Amino acid sequence: LDFINKLNPQQRSAVTAADGPVMVVAGPGSGKTRVLTQRIAYLIAHEGVRPWQILAVTFTNKAAKEMDERVKSILNEQATKGMMLGTFHSICARILRREAEHLPVAQNFVIFDADDQQSLVKSIIRELNLNEKLYRANSVHASISRAKNELIQPDDFPINTYRDEVVKRVYTEYQKRLIASNAVDFDGILVYATQLMETNPTVREKYAQRFRHVLVDEFQDTNLAQYALVKHL
Repeated sequence: LDFINKLNPQQRSAVTAADGPVMVVAGPGSGKTRVLTQRIAYLIAHEGVRPWQILAVTFTNKAAKEMDERVKSILNEQATKGMMLGTFHSICARILRREAEHLPVAQNFVIFDADDQQSLVKSIIRELNLNEKLYRANSVHASISRAKNELIQPDDFPINTYRDEVVKRVYTEYQKRLIASNAVDFDGILVYATQLMETNPTVREKYAQRFRHVLVDEFQDTNLAQYALVKHL
């Protein structure tokens, strides 16, 4: 474990912290992600934690790939086998495919990208005979996306203006069509995963028992759905 000797005292105390919640606050470029990576290596090599008991979440694919490579370079590929490391979306998608029986979509659901989402919203706006100049697809979709990230379902979408009413109608139809296409959008991946943990104690317990250590990079950037998910675990 010679990597620990290369850490400064603050980094070392974060890497070797005892069980329980730990928050690392430090400026950009001061090595927070490195600390997180080395904490994983420390837990496996020193504390005897099994790799599959660790969940490590990042915000970008680039950061996830980098963390994965760093952990493997400290330990080895075999020692990290079974660890769940990735972005919020990729980890939630993996969980949803395993737990598809509890979802309104099948296990082989497709994930709509930004273009798919926009064109679906656009076609709904047309079919509802709405003014496309007044209700632009990207703006309506942004409102739907915001609602999802705040865990607001179509039925609960708050109406304060006429525009809200229109967005609610589009959102309701958008959600129906996604399900009919056996599809989810990016925001929906988080919503479904959070709902699954919220409404299904057996599933929640299974993952909460499995993941003894949940490590989140850039925790301050979590939205409500991501925060709720971490809290359930």
